[in-house]
This record gives sequence, structure tokens and C-alpha cells, in this order.
Amino acid sequence: MKKIVVILCIIAFASCKKETQTPVISTDSPAATAPATDTTPVPDTTKPLEKTTEKSIQPIAAIRQRVEHINTAKLEKKHFEFMCDEKMMVDYFYEGNELVKIAIDFGTVGDVYAKEGYYYDKGKLVFNYEFVEGGPACEGCIKKNEYRTYVQNDEAIRYLKDKNVAECRTCSFSPTSRQYKLLKAKTQDEIKAVLCR
Repeated sequence: MKKIVVILCIIAFASCKKETQTPVISTDSPAATAPATDTTPVPDTTKPLEKTTEKSIQPIAAIRQRVEHINTAKLEKKHFEFMCDEKMMVDYFYEGNELVKIAIDFGTVGDVYAKEGYYYDKGKLVFNYEFVEGGPACEGCIKKNEYRTYVQNDEAIRYLKDKNVAECRTCSFSPTSRQYKLLKAKTQDEIKAVLCR
């Protein structure tokens, strides 16, 4: 039994180490607003994810491959800028006619800077990336957190906080989730309606 636990720990560590090779969303300049509060009902996010098994590694590898492809492919980009409380920037990335990535730069409000990225495959969310810098004022420090959610069939199959496996904050996604509302939003006004609350 101890050998199995050690092997699973090594596999989990190795898969986290590979995570550093996955490109992340970057923007040239920050906008100036924080994420809007989502009032949609959120499912139980305190349940732990299933333990990593050989069966669960396969979809994660496929998701990483999909994200890497999206981040390195030549995609058509549509850029939107608008004011909520502050200036917000949203980029939609298309491969052919398929929307494959949405990048949101919420910018900075107070002492918090945030951005998010949603990755899709055939209209289904497969990866959710969140970056937050700052937070409750801490004297002389800059706190950074990255959150990565690997999604299969609208359920989180692995959740990482700063490259460490953790309990998911959002464990399932539905048509009322921001990720899917934005997938359907095509105009600046529709995007603004989803993000500005």
C-alpha cells in the first residue's frame, strides 16, 4: 500500500512540475478593475477532488496538450475594452470559426490585480486559469496566486493552487457559469452585461 501511495505522489509531483511549461495568459498592460461578484448559485466547492490515478492522468495530459496548442497556434483575436467600475479588457481567440479561448484582464482595483483565461474544445470548457496579485494589504510583500482547474464534462478533475493540488473553489460549471455566459456573448454589450455587475 505504501508503494502505491509513493508512486501516486511521484506521479502527482511530476505532473505539477510539467505545469511550469504551460504558457499562461499575458497582457501588455493592466486594465483597472477587479472581478465582478458573480451572484449565480455556486455548487459545493469544499468537496475534495478524486485522488490522482492513471485513469485521471490521461485527460489531464490531453487538456494540457489542448491548452498548449491554443497558446501557440496562430489565432484570430477580437479585442474589447469597456468601463465597468474601471477599464476592463477582454480578448476572444478564434481558431477558424471556433472560439477556443477567452482572456479577461480585470486590471487593478485597490491592492488587487486579477486576470483569468478560459479554454474551450468544441464549445466545452476544458481549462480555467486565474491569476491574482495583491490582496488584503500586506506590509512590504506582493502576494501572487495562480489557480488552474482542469475540466472534463463540466466537472473539475484536478485543481491546482500555485502548482499544488488543492480543494477546488469551483468544482462544476454550468450554462449559468461566467465561462459559458461569455462563450455565448458575441458583442461588446453582451460581454459587458456578463462582467459588469
